[in-house]
Amino acid sequence: MSENLPPPPPPEPSMYPPAGGQAWSLGEALSYGWKKFQENASQILLAVVVLFVVALVTGFIAWAFQALMTTDPTCTVTSEGFDCDEGSGTLWRMIVGGIAAAFQYFVMLVVGAGILRGALGITDGRPFQTAEIFKTDQIGGIIVASLVVGLATGIGYVLFILPGVVIAFLTSYTLLFVIDQNLPPIDAIRASFDLTTKHLGNTVVWYVVGGLVAIAGAIACGVGLLVTIPLVIIGTAYTYKVLTAQPVAA
Repeated sequence: MSENLPPPPPPEPSMYPPAGGQAWSLGEALSYGWKKFQENASQILLAVVVLFVVALVTGFIAWAFQALMTTDPTCTVTSEGFDCDEGSGTLWRMIVGGIAAAFQYFVMLVVGAGILRGALGITDGRPFQTAEIFKTDQIGGIIVASLVVGLATGIGYVLFILPGVVIAFLTSYTLLFVIDQNLPPIDAIRASFDLTTKHLGNTVVWYVVGGLVAIAGAIACGVGLLVTIPLVIIGTAYTYKVLTAQPVAA
């Protein structure tokens, strides 16, 4: 009787199985990002300069929007003393600031997607090309995912900043899933949530250290960002590949 029984079904594969002995470590992520930046420095620097120009333009637009939509508290001297008003009010300034932050984050995600695409190419063994940032592959998914993430992050910043930081962290791998696995925007956001929470220790460490590395570049008169930003982006692509059990080019 037992010989006629059908074989048991194979176990369902884990979404993020062990990476074939390739364990993630902070040191490896940083050294990989630095090594690959050096190997592709000229092309990466051109792409980062484009990103910086976009950041300056969007930053000016966001500042102008806030200046147009809000007023600061003012006081005038009258015959009876000082007459002060509260300006736009704290809540309104927070809402306007959240809209401005969402706009900036959205634009930087869309433009930065090209550098992410190039960083994924590096992890596959291809040299980085500045032209990556002008490609329109999966542009629809990138725009929609960036819009959703940007709005959610902006709302989070309005809610006293910390929720925005948490949302930005949980969605930090969204565009990698869109570009690398061609997932629809909402599925990519869910996959990023799943990846960050299932590997919470590693992803938190990389998010914090990556942020500190970027800040260190900003402290160096801002020029250091030309190195630290691509280093962090490549390290993020490396982290994504390792945590999703995909091979990484040496």
